Amino acid sequence: MTPADLPAYLQRFADRAQRDAPVAAADAMAQTYQGSVVRSMKGGGPSAPGTPPARRTGTLARSVRAEPATGGGGRATSSVAPHTVYARIQQLGGDIHVVRAKVLTDGTQFFGKHVHLPARPYMVMNARRLSAVRKAGRAAVLRVLNG
Repeated sequence: MTPADLPAYLQRFADRAQRDAPVAAADAMAQTYQGSVVRSMKGGGPSAPGTPPARRTGTLARSVRAEPATGGGGRATSSVAPHTVYARIQQLGGDIHVVRAKVLTDGTQFFGKHVHLPARPYMVMNARRLSAVRKAGRAAVLRVLNG
């Protein structure tokens, strides 16, 4: 490369960084967070209040999805969210009341007309997850810049 070629090379480098790096970073960060959330749900029995819900059927874990990143102009966004009707009550806890049936049951156990479900937060950005997400974002940007 000659000194005369340098400005065009740097412009292509800057264009690629602005166009591709943000989307790659957002995708990598969302997928890392989603994987961490899913891995936090383990065991078959009830989990202790305040800990992530146990994975009994895997429906809640399978419902946690990372949306593909979109963006441009040096910015990108992505989201990670569960897509089941009971995801919110698992996260925040709350009271469940009978609406149509006579009593609440899970098929093997009767709970009566009301049950309190303690919070089992699983969609939490803790320090370990934040570190992993940042590391994934940085690695994605470097792959784009070195590619």
